[in-house]
Parts: sequence; structure tokens; C-alpha cells
Amino acid sequence: MDLDVLIFGSAALVAKADRVRVRLGDAPTLADVGRAMAEQHPALAFALKSPRFAVNQAFAGADARIAPTDEVALITLVGGG
Repeated sequence: MDLDVLIFGSAALVAKADRVRVRLGDAPTLADVGRAMAEQHPALAFALKSPRFAVNQAFAGADARIAPTDEVALITLVGGG
């Protein structure tokens, strides 16, 4: 399945977009999403070192299963002052 993953902050700046599309196998988990992002969008490797994902606007663990209709977002660290 193909899945759009929302991205924010420096990841969005690097990708020049607010989302990236990844191709996944059947019944993927968030861990699969992270691996697919690293393989298919290597410029985002910095954001995937310790990824945190949200599914349908709630944080989820790496073993969470993803459905084609789920909204998935990569939550990166943010800093400011």
C-alpha cells in the first residue's frame, strides 16, 4: 500500500513538502513506516534516528498496525528559545 506521512519542522524543510509518500507491504507497522521512509527518502535519515509517530493524532508505538485510511505523522524534535 502507499501511505502519505505528514512531516513537520526541519524534515518538511528538507523534503520541501509537508508530507512524503512511502510504499509499504501488507499489514505494516510504524516500524515498517520508519524503515520505508529511511530507504525511500534518505535525506530524512536525520529525523528517523529516534522517530516518534502519531496515528490519527495520537502517539503510537513502533508495533502499531497501520490501515490505509490512517493519518500517520512523523513527530520530530523541535527546539527554540
